[in-house]
Amino acid sequence: MANWITITEADVRAAGNDIVVDRAKGMSVDGLSAVDWAISGATARVRRAVSTGNALDADPTKVPLSLKDVTARAVYYALVAKVRLKLTADEIEQRKNDNSDLLRITDKGIPVEKPDIPGGSAEMQTSSTITSVNAPRRQTGRGRCSGL
Repeated sequence: MANWITITEADVRAAGNDIVVDRAKGMSVDGLSAVDWAISGATARVRRAVSTGNALDADPTKVPLSLKDVTARAVYYALVAKVRLKLTADEIEQRKNDNSDLLRITDKGIPVEKPDIPGGSAEMQTSSTITSVNAPRRQTGRGRCSGL
């Protein structure tokens, strides 16, 4: 069995309500069906969360198997918002728990399954440094404060 998987419409249906998925199938966002749009957004979010301290799969549509349910529910929650329905109290609580899990993975670099085909890179831009050309002279400092 694969360590990383692609989320499908069937996974989203299993995570939520068929009625929501059926309503969303008729909608489109940026030229994609609303379901495909939500799947790509949730997948990117989960990959971004696990990129801290983990290698990513070379296929940008795959997420770790251990986060399959979290990803499928994230898709479902996006679709609920898209079709303008409200989440139940249990769904709201589950969404908070899922968000907390993703934040914990990001903050602590919690390891997930090794990718089937390593080589993916984080979707985030790398940071860069900026060199200051005209740095002003410091007005105060230890030598100028005379015991203050």
